[in-house]
Amino acid sequence: MPNLTVRRKQVPRRRLNPNRIFLPRALRDAIPDLPTCVGRDLELDSVSGHVADIFLVGQCIQLELLATETGKLNGKFPVRVSLSVEAARTWAETLTKLADQAEGVAR
Repeated sequence: MPNLTVRRKQVPRRRLNPNRIFLPRALRDAIPDLPTCVGRDLELDSVSGHVADIFLVGQCIQLELLATETGKLNGKFPVRVSLSVEAARTWAETLTKLADQAEGVAR
């Protein structure tokens, strides 16, 4: 029986998926511990971001959404989102389409 060897292009292995959402631990206290509670309504205060080269992940876009408490707690909570380049482009396209729909613009 012949021995088949498939040669693969050398691509660095990535152990982590860059597409992640990080919620601050302080938000635990903002969510009531009631069976009827579906979560907590926070107000989006600002969005900022930068490009990062993360070990084991590679180039990615890191966003920080600053959420302001609307209920029993005071304060602002950074919600961090890490996206691959492809995911960031898809997110941007989706937001653009939705904004166009909201304005009644056909594409």
